[in-house]
Amino acid sequence: MTDSSKSALQVLKELRQERDELNALIQALERRLGISSATAEIRVDEESQEVGGSSQLSGIPVGFFHNLSQAAAAEKLLRIHPQQPLTTSEILQTLRASGMELNSKNALTILYTALKRSSKFERVGSKAWGLREWYPEKKKKISREPEPDTSGEES
Repeated sequence: MTDSSKSALQVLKELRQERDELNALIQALERRLGISSATAEIRVDEESQEVGGSSQLSGIPVGFFHNLSQAAAAEKLLRIHPQQPLTTSEILQTLRASGMELNSKNALTILYTALKRSSKFERVGSKAWGLREWYPEKKKKISREPEPDTSGEES
């Protein structure tokens, strides 16, 4: 990895340069994806990202979802975690951590209902939610229209 003859200061200098290069690449990718500078500053704590197989959402500042409906806040949350479906419980915990007041006994049910009623969300598996735009290949439900009645036609 590093030459054993290099001093610790040289290694530190090289690692900082690599970090700066990576940060520049990350910023360029965020611009290409259209992630705003406000959401680009939000970071998931890398050390606690994977615990017990489920991702922990952290780093959302207090007030990030201020004055948003539950569905709009969930959409904003999913947009800053592209292609990462979240369970209703994870969404609720993150909204609460950001300062949204969701203290009713049935807050989970209310959030679930808001997501289910919105056409912007898609159920993934049995418990997670993603944005419908992430799954363009999923077929829409087609209503069956009755066949036209041809029995009255003359031959």
